[in-house]
This record gives sequence, structure tokens and C-alpha cells, in this order.
Amino acid sequence: MPNVKSAEKRVRQNVTRRDLNRRRRSQMRTEIKRFRQLLSEKKVDDARSMLSEVHSVIDRSAQKGIIHSNTAARYKSRLTKYLNGFAS
Repeated sequence: MPNVKSAEKRVRQNVTRRDLNRRRRSQMRTEIKRFRQLLSEKKVDDARSMLSEVHSVIDRSAQKGIIHSNTAARYKSRLTKYLNGFAS
């Protein structure tokens, strides 16, 4: 346990931020799973309309520092490629 007042505050901040980051990462992963579920059910039109929402959630996660920007780009690229594979 920290002995200094500023260290105690830092611990409280870290706990709060960790919980917030977990929530945001979980939301991102849930959106990706919902998108993939639509494609596995052959609902290509619904998935196509949802793609921009998924990209937005991924971009927001990268902007908040939850995932690296290159990781976000890779996720978006793979999801788009996955959708295009079903469309053709």
C-alpha cells in the first residue's frame, strides 16, 4: 500500500481508468462479434450498414489509447476484407 498521499490518489485514478478501459475494450470486442455474427448468418446488407459503426468504435478505442493505432487499422482492414469476401 502507498504511504504518500499523492501515491494513494494515483492508485485510485489507476483503478478508475482500468475499469473504464476494460469497459471500452469490451464494448469494442462486442461490436466486432456482433458484426461477425451478422456475416455468419448471411445478413450481408445488415453487416454492410453496421461496418461504419464498428469502424467508429475501433477508431474511438485507438484515440483513447486502449489499442494502438496500427492495431485499429488492422482490425478495420480485416473486417472490411471479411465483408467483401461475403459480398462477392
